[in-house]
Amino acid sequence: MIKYKASERKVDLYDIGDGLTLMNIILKNQDGQMRSIDTYIGADRNGFSCVGHTEGLDEPGVIFSYPGYVRMIEANLSYYLNAFFNNIK
Repeated sequence: MIKYKASERKVDLYDIGDGLTLMNIILKNQDGQMRSIDTYIGADRNGFSCVGHTEGLDEPGVIFSYPGYVRMIEANLSYYLNAFFNNIK
């Protein structure tokens, strides 16, 4: 099991209604730059299902905006919910 330092990992939670929560787990490199983001949807009592993953955000030449990423998730929330419901079957 890997234990992350607080400076290497951040968790953002978003209430998306119907008792569901969207969770972004952000992993950072040694310099504090975002390295990857895993996106999950679920409920506290029923568990979470991975619906998205992005990596290589700290690679040279990569331009990335976390607020833009969150807006993209909001705009495509029906797609992410569909992936969630297909994963829990």
